[in-house]
Amino acid sequence: MILEIDMGNTRLKWRVRNGYENVAQGFIGIESAFEPLAAELESYRNLLTNVWVVSVVGDAIEQRLTNWSEAYVQLHPEFARSAAACGVVRNGYSDPQALGADRWSGLVAAHHSCDAACVVVSFGTAVTLDLVAKDGKHLGGYIAPGVNLMLNSLASGTRQVRLADKPVTSDLSPAKGTVDAIHSACDAMLVGLVNNGLQQLRNAVPPDELIEIIFTGGDAIRLSPFFPGAKLIPGLVLDGLAYILDGSQRLE
Repeated sequence: MILEIDMGNTRLKWRVRNGYENVAQGFIGIESAFEPLAAELESYRNLLTNVWVVSVVGDAIEQRLTNWSEAYVQLHPEFARSAAACGVVRNGYSDPQALGADRWSGLVAAHHSCDAACVVVSFGTAVTLDLVAKDGKHLGGYIAPGVNLMLNSLASGTRQVRLADKPVTSDLSPAKGTVDAIHSACDAMLVGLVNNGLQQLRNAVPPDELIEIIFTGGDAIRLSPFFPGAKLIPGLVLDGLAYILDGSQRLE
């Protein structure tokens, strides 16, 4: 069994995989201690053979995870890092290691999940969008603030705007109240980002070539109604670990 971990800006997402089957999964806060994770993993503790990690959190928290893994499951974790290529997938950055490891893992997995050019969007603390050609060439991407960052920025940077909890609605029409206007604007900006990515990829591929949209991340479900054809893959970043760290095709 393999313990796979995605260390993001706000959450540590984990799952235990046995061959093709995901047998357990969950998340904890990125700054929290690892005791809750240990409790969840107790029944798998002696069955784990590998700990695979993708991380954007830096050396200090990565070292905490390494210390915990070596003490708790007696396994040294392997960290996925961005590279110039992974099989047929080629990194589009001029400095390949400057591409976030989570983005790299996600776009590698996305390419293997569909036989088409694709727009890969991760809706997390930050929203990242990457364009991948059918042949695996990464054409670059975008980074934008996520919904909560936009909301917090408005709340802290203005004097009169006060946000209240509100059910998320799938409506981009002009709002008749301040809170509605803020939420609609956040959605509209992200819809515009995705549409721009689609247009940029359309300009880069042959006319009439199929383009897939792949969504992942905590806020993906919020934006999915605006793109009903999008494929939602919650574990996309973790899926990429098998290709990057093992050269495996086992997930296909």
